[in-house]
Amino acid sequence: MKNLKLFLSAIFVFLLFNSCEKQDELFIDDPFMDISERFSDDLITRGATLTFGRYYGKCLGNSCVEIFKLKDEKLWEDVIDGYPSSDSFYQGRYTEFNGSEKINTEKLLKTLPSELLKYRSDFNTIGAPDAGDTGGIYLEFQNPTVHKLWLIDLSNKDLPKNIVIYVDVINNTIDKIGEFDDRN
Repeated sequence: MKNLKLFLSAIFVFLLFNSCEKQDELFIDDPFMDISERFSDDLITRGATLTFGRYYGKCLGNSCVEIFKLKDEKLWEDVIDGYPSSDSFYQGRYTEFNGSEKINTEKLLKTLPSELLKYRSDFNTIGAPDAGDTGGIYLEFQNPTVHKLWLIDLSNKDLPKNIVIYVDVINNTIDKIGEFDDRN
């Protein structure tokens, strides 16, 4: 009987220590794997909308808040340029972006880290967005079954590699949009 108790205790301790996950293990190594390979087809539907942008709190000029919406393979630009909040979805007023056919937006949806979609909360802050006036990324995903929002630190390179790489994809897309903006 004593051996059985010792054996069960050893198994309990083993299971206890092996049940913990490291934060790095929550994020996959290949951030550019097609999202449809990581998630079931019901998550990626034709009705998916991705709202993304970058914002700076203490800033002057037209580029302080830049929010865009990718819907039905078309790019829309917000004309309100309001500072996003972490407790509600962004309520913009969008106009079709002239020159959107020149912007490769396919990568934005296909490389969205699936780990973001696994978070339990609808509203998430990752890092310390715009702390110290370093800026932040606004990201919102919506389809018929999922609607989630993230505010992501623009300068924190200590974030998981997938998130840092995806922030770079968003930044590069916004920079390209700026190059083709008819208003400039």
